[in-house]
Amino acid sequence: MRRTLICGMAALLAVASSAQAAIVYDASIQTGFRTNVGQAGFFTGATADSARVNFDDVLIPAATLGLNTLLEVTKVTVGIRQVAGAPATDVLVSWTTFTTTPIAPDSHIDSPGSLIGTQSLGAAAAAVTSIVTIGDGITPLFTAPLNLSLIPGFGSFALGVQLSSTSNLNGWRNTTPAVGFANANQAAWMYDPNHTATANTEVLYSFGVPSASVPPSTYYIVIEGTPVPEPTTLSMLAIGGLMLLKRRRA
Repeated sequence: MRRTLICGMAALLAVASSAQAAIVYDASIQTGFRTNVGQAGFFTGATADSARVNFDDVLIPAATLGLNTLLEVTKVTVGIRQVAGAPATDVLVSWTTFTTTPIAPDSHIDSPGSLIGTQSLGAAAAAVTSIVTIGDGITPLFTAPLNLSLIPGFGSFALGVQLSSTSNLNGWRNTTPAVGFANANQAAWMYDPNHTATANTEVLYSFGVPSASVPPSTYYIVIEGTPVPEPTTLSMLAIGGLMLLKRRRA
């Protein structure tokens, strides 16, 4: 009897955490564009500033999440485009949460974000998209609370890239989502702590409708992870299991 009840509890937990670690977001189809928000002139009048951070939204479909509201991230991949002559650069990758209804002048991102890891890239003798990977796909890097209302039908958080080089020969690769994945809102965010590009610390921006001459406002990101429930949900499941045990014993 005890074995049956424990298995029943395990089944409840399995429903709450419905997926094993897998690719849950993939925007890796490259375009002919790259973006370095730290370069001079990124916005009109902007001076070069390597402290600026570019953020893009990571969208997890509701069907993937089930009843879960958190994402346990085990691997993050970003693509940095370097053309011939690009100087060496450090790539700092961070993440943050979204606020649905920010109070101006704040934007949706909860800045400054949390650093995930840093990788150094050497100078480029020829054009190359350097793949920066953090995590092994097994060990949790961080657990992101997902905003379930910012983009209807998705749970979302933001991933950021900061480049130590302000050269326009280095940039985060603009991409479109892989088959089966989505990021169609054409929005991105910038954290500008020194106000060297805008009057505000945060700003929502878009390049507009993508075309042969206009880049998509989507960046090279691949995320591996597992949707998980909030701790309170696990507690309720545990209480439910204990109640079931009590009823069965009665």
